Amino acid sequence: MKENKVILGLMRLNQLTSEQLVTVLRGALALGIRYFDISDIYCNHDAERKLGEALRLDPSLRSQMFIQTKCGIVRENGKTTMDLSRSHILEAVDASLKRMGLKTIDCLLLHRVDIFMDAKEIGLAFDTLKKEGKVRHFGVSNMDMSMIEYLESGVSVPLEVDQLQCGLGQLSLISQCFNVNFPAQNPNLADGLFFGLKRKGMVLQCWSPYQIGFFEGSIFDRKRLPKLNEKLDELALKYHSTPCGIATAFLSMLGDNVQIITGSMNLAHIQEAVEGAKLVMSKEDWYDCYQASGNLLP
Repeated sequence: MKENKVILGLMRLNQLTSEQLVTVLRGALALGIRYFDISDIYCNHDAERKLGEALRLDPSLRSQMFIQTKCGIVRENGKTTMDLSRSHILEAVDASLKRMGLKTIDCLLLHRVDIFMDAKEIGLAFDTLKKEGKVRHFGVSNMDMSMIEYLESGVSVPLEVDQLQCGLGQLSLISQCFNVNFPAQNPNLADGLFFGLKRKGMVLQCWSPYQIGFFEGSIFDRKRLPKLNEKLDELALKYHSTPCGIATAFLSMLGDNVQIITGSMNLAHIQEAVEGAKLVMSKEDWYDCYQASGNLLP
């Protein structure tokens, strides 16, 4: 899993026809991407359905792909709730398998925390899915260390992934590390999540790595982030890359356990991310990017 530095996120499949998706999947595989991320909730379940249609159009794709989906968010009748009960997890996996036309999901993530989640019940669900061959690997998304350790008290399979928003437009996960003796930008990460994941050997998957905040716009918006874009341009020239490549390298350098999820359906942009993940900047340039994004070092 860790050898796949760049993951192709499939949240925006509503932009494509099934035939166009086949072209994107083939192109991504040609670029070396093997890891694909989706969720049962994306496009109101249509994302998984469309992926299933693409796999039926070209069955040879499946054997080359590591497919990860998520469950836990429920949207019905205009309302959103969270459900990580044993029954819902089992039903959600069966529904995802049917929509995508799969026999096995390579990795299942619990999408967000359910305040009523019971670690033992989730453990029983995971054991069933593992025993029946429906899921190979397990992890979480958008959970802090206290939630992970609570779940670990009840599950027998390893939790291998935590998917969190992280990028030059949202660096609370990283800035907390520099602010141990100062108020953290995001107090709910003050349990040492970044280094906790490293200690546990869990993969940090960075979602929306090129977004400002929670879908507030692109980090490449020069009017909103002029200093950052000036620095990205400078380093792109220095390292024979692009601003997107530098923004990807910034994350890739955080460790061997880090993966970057690009949500682009444009193969040229996907290639920028793949090439960027191979770059190694100097530590000085890394810290310059960090500070150019508006984050201060104590």
